[in-house]
Amino acid sequence: MFTSVADVEWRRSLASSSRPDAGGAVVLQWILNTSRLAALPPASPPSAGRTVGAVWVGARPYAAALRDVMEALGRSGTEIGELTFLLSAEPEDATRVRRGLLALEVAWDRVVHSDRLPGAPSRMDPALGPCLTLRRPSGAPLFAHCGPGCVCGCHASVAHIQFVERRAKAGRLTAARQPLFEMVASEHGLTRPDGTGPSAPGGGVSSLLARLAADISAVTADAPTEPGPSSVFLADVSSAAVLLLGEGIAPGPRGRHHVLRRLIRTIGGELAVHGIPVPLLSQVIDVADATYRIPAGFSPLSVRSRGHVRDECAAFERVVNRGREYVMSSGLLSGGPNELARNLVRIRAELGVPLGLSLRWCREAGVEPPLASVAFEDLRTRGDG
Repeated sequence: MFTSVADVEWRRSLASSSRPDAGGAVVLQWILNTSRLAALPPASPPSAGRTVGAVWVGARPYAAALRDVMEALGRSGTEIGELTFLLSAEPEDATRVRRGLLALEVAWDRVVHSDRLPGAPSRMDPALGPCLTLRRPSGAPLFAHCGPGCVCGCHASVAHIQFVERRAKAGRLTAARQPLFEMVASEHGLTRPDGTGPSAPGGGVSSLLARLAADISAVTADAPTEPGPSSVFLADVSSAAVLLLGEGIAPGPRGRHHVLRRLIRTIGGELAVHGIPVPLLSQVIDVADATYRIPAGFSPLSVRSRGHVRDECAAFERVVNRGREYVMSSGLLSGGPNELARNLVRIRAELGVPLGLSLRWCREAGVEPPLASVAFEDLRTRGDG
């Protein structure tokens, strides 16, 4: 169990309250979505899909449970006073939740009724118990009417909460024998650009990744191309990779093992596209472990995990060498624009060569690939078009 919110006290505050309770239990889970990581260009960095989940088993007073959540969010750097609470609940539940928030000195006008919880997991259903979405201003209002209850995007969802007190069975609601209290916090919502470190498209790097991005920038400073690789992107991907490696996961073909493989090879691809030798991938992982993971309270990566990185690095280097040889010597570059686009996407699927790297090789050979056709083939093969 781990969290990417880099503060060990934050994890303890989530788990500690349930330990003294007879029969109580707590589950922490860290979820990473890499469904669009390999898009052209990388369209959704891991932090956009990183969430931390916590579940308490057993009935708990609303005020006590919400106090623990707000203390935990406060430790992560969230300003509690700027939060808006979007409440979706049955009338009798809503009154009890409002009383619990008032007991915590949450102003009445900060609690807004909402039939729609933006971005909440689909399993969260107000019919089963009251749901709350905690939101904060994003710093970029979209319209003049944006206010505390606005759901147009000028506010970022920080966390989703549900008290599960009923179960649906055979189309009927019955009281749950063992109530649950669940919170899902978005890392993207918890953090915001702080103006330090390298800048990212559309803003700065989050405070959680600022130091790591700066250290990676120093490692890749001698890149032969200008601009060099994105230190923000590398920090985002490598921070996710070291957390998975620290759990004892090895790169592999399925499930979370495949997610780790994709992350590691994405780092290698970003380096290779900018002319940096693939073996430097191991150094990026080392920096992420020292700068991001260890300060979060974890022990250093094991010798075995570092061996997995070396093996994956060597395997990806073989992919790069084989892919370059194929692109340059197979006659692929002499085909028409649409055929070239199809072949580049096929090479990625069959050989594991990143599209960005294939595009670079084409340009080195004096061939300018039709990016619109490549993007279309990319979407078509993924079933998105």
